[in-house]
Amino acid sequence: MKNWFKQLGWVMALVGGLALVSACNDSGGDSGSTPKDFGDNDPGLVVAMGDSITEGQCVPAGAPWPSRLAGLSGKGVINEGRCGERSAGGASRIAGVLSRTKPGYVLINYGANDAIYGHTSGTLTYHIRVMIQAAKANNTVPLVGTVLPMYDSHAFAADKVPEYNAAIKQVCKEEGVRVVDVNKEFGNERSFLQGDGLHPSDSGNQLIALSFNDKL
Repeated sequence: MKNWFKQLGWVMALVGGLALVSACNDSGGDSGSTPKDFGDNDPGLVVAMGDSITEGQCVPAGAPWPSRLAGLSGKGVINEGRCGERSAGGASRIAGVLSRTKPGYVLINYGANDAIYGHTSGTLTYHIRVMIQAAKANNTVPLVGTVLPMYDSHAFAADKVPEYNAAIKQVCKEEGVRVVDVNKEFGNERSFLQGDGLHPSDSGNQLIALSFNDKL
């Protein structure tokens, strides 16, 4: 009987240890143990910043992912995507956007146009860090998306994508913010992108929305 109780105690200790490891391995950001101070921001409001992939009207494929996210999350979502915008444009706009809208969360998703123009990963992550720090200074929670795969007419920029995504994950780790790895979710499934090999299809937009919703 004593040996049985000893074994039970060992099993319970192992289960508790695994639970602790699981909690510690959560992907960055606030663990949720301490209530977030949103200041005078609205925790029920989200701003999505990015390029045409976020804006969704330049090369449409059904509803853009930010509007789908609103339905999934029950939060208000303001689409601040801009066709053709690079990360430098987002970095220059974000302070004004945050001041004007006062969101609880800002979703940052850049990199496609930086790759098309041949910018280094250091240039991209410099601007992403500027955006992250602007969000923090505003008591807004930033979430950062990875860069989608590129095919066909945009395949010339595809070799930038793995480098960019590794750099994005590193800067987010340094800043302690969550990464939404939409590239991993897309995998090698070509149908998630339109015929231009860059912009998300209807199913791709839905997958991006689901991926961000999981991290909100």
